[in-house]
Amino acid sequence: MRLKKSISLLLTLMLSGSLLAACTNSGGDAAEEPPAEQPAQETEPKPATETPAPEAEASELEGTIRISLPNASAGVWNAVAQGYMAKHPKVNVIVDNKPLEGYREWLTAQFAAGTPDVDFVVSNEVASLHESQKFVDMYPFFEKDNPYTGKKWKESLDLDAMGINYSGIGADDHLYMLNFESVQIVWLYNKEIFNAVGISEAPKTFNELIEAFEKIKAAGYTPLALAGNSNSMWSGEAGWLVRIYADQYMRDSINIVRSQPDDYTYLPEVDDSWTFDPNDPYNDSNSKVTKNDLRVWKAIQDKEGPFMVTGNPKWSAFMENLKTLFQYTPDGFFGVNAEQAYSLFLTGKAATMMSTPGSFWQLPKDFASEEKTGAQGGVKPFEYGFFNMPSMEGPEVMAPARTIHIPIGFYSFVAKDAKQTELDMDFMMYLTSPEGYKVYLTAIQNSDDAALSGSPALKDIVLPDEMAAAFANFEPIGNTEGFPSASNSLARGVWDHQPSVQDWVGLVQRYFGGQVTTEQYLNEYQGIVDKYLEPALKEKKLERSDLEHPERRPPERS
Repeated sequence: MRLKKSISLLLTLMLSGSLLAACTNSGGDAAEEPPAEQPAQETEPKPATETPAPEAEASELEGTIRISLPNASAGVWNAVAQGYMAKHPKVNVIVDNKPLEGYREWLTAQFAAGTPDVDFVVSNEVASLHESQKFVDMYPFFEKDNPYTGKKWKESLDLDAMGINYSGIGADDHLYMLNFESVQIVWLYNKEIFNAVGISEAPKTFNELIEAFEKIKAAGYTPLALAGNSNSMWSGEAGWLVRIYADQYMRDSINIVRSQPDDYTYLPEVDDSWTFDPNDPYNDSNSKVTKNDLRVWKAIQDKEGPFMVTGNPKWSAFMENLKTLFQYTPDGFFGVNAEQAYSLFLTGKAATMMSTPGSFWQLPKDFASEEKTGAQGGVKPFEYGFFNMPSMEGPEVMAPARTIHIPIGFYSFVAKDAKQTELDMDFMMYLTSPEGYKVYLTAIQNSDDAALSGSPALKDIVLPDEMAAAFANFEPIGNTEGFPSASNSLARGVWDHQPSVQDWVGLVQRYFGGQVTTEQYLNEYQGIVDKYLEPALKEKKLERSDLEHPERRPPERS
């Protein structure tokens, strides 16, 4: 089945690159709708007691594990490394984390030079390497015993929260990334600024948000602390907003990309009973309807429905609203990075920003940080709160706004020899066990540069009361990610094909900067889509001829 240095940089790490790529058959499906008896979905803490780890026998494991994660806390991962090495004296775990900026290029270069030295990485920005099977497929290890729990590894994993339909996994499905936590994108706001300009309630609609921003801007504050550089436009906060709000207008993408009865992707037990309902925020989730990627490519080629850009009133409406929103960003917007945007919010100069529940307890740490605030002794804390995505309104809107609410982590191991893979997967089993995760969680609690942004998708884990209560307070409103709608596969480049993304970033920055009209933007962007369709197909090892019969499984190509 198809499947920190600052809080802004933490968020960008979690959601950088293609979230869509993280939710395909190489990394599990996206988070599904919350079950009726558990309204808070995976953010609802699960009552559990820690399962004592079985007495470990003398380990014969030996070797080296090299960890290089983007902008991850060195303190946290060194604590995990020390915990693991204490159990395996012949193993050396080296933590050498990298900056977020340039991480994808660094990781790609490691493979270009041969077999990388690094082992444990974040790989959601290098989907082409997944296609080339450069990472360890973790599915075969699900049935193996976890020596730290005394039961099969899959029994330690909350597969529903991870978005993995294990019973629907076929021979062509692989798990190159493991996501064992979750993230929900919300708005974070400075209540004191809102109160100062006479706004007592958080906005619920897009128009209310813009009205609030007008008052905030007039009072001398930056309404929205948002990065506008190329990284943010594609893989960061700006890119999230593009996809989230495009989703309101393109909810009917599912009618085009869903599997048809004769398709090789069709599952009668899932698809036979499905009907389109845009009022259900989980109607198009992977548990309710399967999708056929070939139908997505064909829709892009044929310019069908929301997959047509030029002259499409839906595209025009949502882009004009986005342009309005982005007028309330910091001065020099296109040169602002995520760390600078966060600093504006942290120091009380900006009223809102994109965030996750993790900032519930990260902000108090950061208020006191001289490094992050640039002020001796930190800054005076202010009262802050959260609100969900305000919905755009208008004749072209199909449904209320959803958000990005998915399993995260994107952790991968570079595929090497069998001995290294055995060692790597033992480390992962340790990390995802109650014993190892407790080391990880305790290190986060004691850290000043890390926060847990979502409850763990692991069984037998008990969160501290404060963390569990914080996660339970965030209402799920639906998830936009994890399937190839027009808003995911086309809103910012042709399905994450990097040359098309680069051209789109330049174009959209010109559009938001007022250098081209909406009509010119749509025409030029359609040209970008048409130009890069064939190269993007080839990157996925597909040909245009495959689109002539989307019901057929495409041939294997080297």
